[in-house]
Amino acid sequence: MKRKQLSALVANSLLVLVLATLSLTAACAAPEATPTPGTPTPGEKFSWKLQSDFPPGCIEHDMLSQFAARVYEKSEGRLEIEIFSGGSIAPWAELLPALTQGVVDFMITSGGYYEGIIPVTALEGGLPAQNRGWDTLEEVEALFDAGLEDLFREAYATQNTYYVGWLSVHAYPCFMSTIPIRSLEDWDGVKVRAWGPWLAILTKLGAGGVFIPGGEIYMAMKLGTIDVATWTVDAIRGMKLYEIMDYLIMPTLSDHMISMGGVNMDAWEALPDDIKRVVDESYEVYAQLVYTVYCEEWNSVVELSDALGYEVITFSDADVEVYEQLSMEVWDDYAAKGPELAKGIQIMKDFYGIK
Repeated sequence: MKRKQLSALVANSLLVLVLATLSLTAACAAPEATPTPGTPTPGEKFSWKLQSDFPPGCIEHDMLSQFAARVYEKSEGRLEIEIFSGGSIAPWAELLPALTQGVVDFMITSGGYYEGIIPVTALEGGLPAQNRGWDTLEEVEALFDAGLEDLFREAYATQNTYYVGWLSVHAYPCFMSTIPIRSLEDWDGVKVRAWGPWLAILTKLGAGGVFIPGGEIYMAMKLGTIDVATWTVDAIRGMKLYEIMDYLIMPTLSDHMISMGGVNMDAWEALPDDIKRVVDESYEVYAQLVYTVYCEEWNSVVELSDALGYEVITFSDADVEVYEQLSMEVWDDYAAKGPELAKGIQIMKDFYGIK
């Protein structure tokens, strides 16, 4: 060992010994401190229930096991997360209230599902033409950093929810159809499973909408209750819709659909800071992984269309321009619903330079 290294080692050892002696002396001289009420006990273990709003076969749900395993490992077993699929504890559209009340501790959902409770979350899931950049997250990140994420974080806090963060499930909606839709005119009279702003733009084209939870889409298409299903692209293979669909209609209405992770605020504040960091960092890893897998899945379902038994239909450039015009109408319709939505949409318009 070199002399300088040895000297440093000895010095460090002496310093540790002195500090230990001082600590022991202080401990003998002073009474034991009383923990502040609500302060986590060192080494305390925590157990959470995490429910997603999505069924098995949906990528962001299926990859939650990896998220939970990482949290468990990085927290050295102090935080264990049990995973539940959509509807297992709280029914669809009741997951946010269940989280607020502490029935579940963590949720993965699409914010737009709860615009009836928190109107501004319609912009979190996204409006048509809102989140742009097919093969990159850079533009979405910049848009959220421009003020949208702060809006969402503040809004969720009013529902006793800590906003862990967002994640992209890539392009939305994936239109899976049992009937050919080759132009915008063909939407007229079509029965489509859709919700919120996505339904708003389709009704402008004459479609009739109904909302059906993800786990019920397969049978609804098979029985003819709907002609077209909208979901993320993983529905084709993961939910086996390729077995009953005949057409994949392109393009989507947005390059990115955004889901989110939220934690009951009381459960969050009960965690020590080091475990909070583990959850935040593990979520970032999970979000990037989910997006990567969705990118791969879009490539796969187009390349495998013949093998899986459906035709890919792509609208003309002229029809896409009409989509974009109708999207701006939807933006204005939502801005008229309230001040928080108007503020969020103004952030979007400023970001994209739209008057």
